[in-house]
Amino acid sequence: MMPHQKHPKVSRPVLGHYGRTEFAFVGSTCARMEDVMEHVIRELADAYRGVLVTGDHGTKDWASLQQFGKKQIFAPSAFWNDYDDKLLGRESDFVLVNGNHYPAARQIVFVDPNKAGTLERRREQLTDVAAIVMCPGADDLPGWLKEHLGDGAPVPCPLERSKADLTELIKSAVEARIPPIQALILAGGKSQRMGEDKRFLTYRSGLTELERMVSLCRDELGLTTHLSVSNADDAPLPGVPTLADRFLGLGPLGAICSAFLREPDVAWLVLPCDLPLLEADTLRQLIAARAVDKVATAVKGSSKPFPEPLVTIYEPRAYPRLLSFLGLGYSCPRKMLINSEVAHFKIADETPIRNANTPEERLAIERLLK
Repeated sequence: MMPHQKHPKVSRPVLGHYGRTEFAFVGSTCARMEDVMEHVIRELADAYRGVLVTGDHGTKDWASLQQFGKKQIFAPSAFWNDYDDKLLGRESDFVLVNGNHYPAARQIVFVDPNKAGTLERRREQLTDVAAIVMCPGADDLPGWLKEHLGDGAPVPCPLERSKADLTELIKSAVEARIPPIQALILAGGKSQRMGEDKRFLTYRSGLTELERMVSLCRDELGLTTHLSVSNADDAPLPGVPTLADRFLGLGPLGAICSAFLREPDVAWLVLPCDLPLLEADTLRQLIAARAVDKVATAVKGSSKPFPEPLVTIYEPRAYPRLLSFLGLGYSCPRKMLINSEVAHFKIADETPIRNANTPEERLAIERLLK
């Protein structure tokens, strides 16, 4: 007999205390380390989202302060725990932590003769030292630190070079953890307007549209490819893994959230099976235009007022964003894209995103192909 399972298993994202990539700066004064941390975040801001976590230095009277443009939001009190740390960190590409206050999965050690006790008191937190910075007056590592690090100690750098060196180190660490792209082909629709199953329509090359889309993603682009289906028993294409909808009745948004529920650490290239004119070149250009610091990268036709939500790369941070919009009563992924930080891949020729949802549209496309 199978043991009783109270809660269904779901995949959890791989995170440290905060996010995928995090570093605690430890061993010197808060002012000195935070100066370097702020420099790194600003230097990488054009390509990646960074967050700085520090302790209360008695400079703010409010528990929470955020600013967006000219709008400032103050909260006199706030509930926060370790799970909120991860919710914050998952929104970011990297998190820099003041290690004098809080730990992180990797560490950047400052050897500062004036704060030697600060560093030694935190020796148990030094689990994965990525860099060592030598402050003025430091000519060698403390004996206990040499023993603690052993032969794997990184080469120390002087403080005056630390901003440039640490920026490159953290940039490399972020790039090594960029989520890979997988393809999600939406194959669970009812095709009510077409009157027959759009998945199995054939426009060219003797392939059904479902077979052709799989060939584009898997064979031409080399992406791991899944078929989104509404029922776990539905296997429309033998040999291609299916991903059953776990958010029933919510259409494409439910399919996208179901994909993230299965694989929370990948970016999903979401495609329908009713774009007979879509080719691999357009998808290659979309992937090349991918902005990993945004919620998503979406195709947008030059005459269209809004992005196309079903020819879009959704980053992992899109998942909680989609759920938040669902909590507000919006089940359309386009609504989330319009009101989020999204990169637009604009195309002048809108032929690749021309839909075939009705018999009339199908006939027009067949004429065009001939």
